[in-house]
Amino acid sequence: MRQLLTKPYLSNEQLKSKLQEQTDLNSYINWQIIYSIQTNLGAKAELISSILGISIYKIYRVIQAYNKRGADWDKGPKRGGRREERCLMSLEEEHDFLKSIEHEAINGQIITYKQVQLKLEKQLGRKVSDDYVWDLFKRRGWSKKVPRKSHPKANKAAQSEYKKNSLNYWNPSN
Repeated sequence: MRQLLTKPYLSNEQLKSKLQEQTDLNSYINWQIIYSIQTNLGAKAELISSILGISIYKIYRVIQAYNKRGADWDKGPKRGGRREERCLMSLEEEHDFLKSIEHEAINGQIITYKQVQLKLEKQLGRKVSDDYVWDLFKRRGWSKKVPRKSHPKANKAAQSEYKKNSLNYWNPSN
């Protein structure tokens, strides 16, 4: 079992005021971990984990981030979600792009997602994955509309004639 120590970026009073300023539950829990470790010198992660009802992994992760980045450790990028700095296009740019091809799509000039992918790659100047195109469609509420399948050599007249002259029931004894 390892002992946890925090670097003295903030005093205990400053940590307590930081803890009381938090409005988000996750931020409050994170600052509570830091405050608990700093005020209870020599406490093990297992003890803090059982008191706060938090996993040991989270305690190690929060303390490591605090010791590494300092008092403003929580100002960095958050975990998960859509990060604008990592995206190929902003949400507004995606909206404008789909607006520009919407007329073509409604008129049936764009039939497959590959055509949208090619237009997107031309606009961005780089390759994009198939998943990016499908995720773009999903974010904007576009769905795949496919006509019902029918055989190209189907004879509608023969089908309707068969329906008129066929039996409505089946009796295996006859």
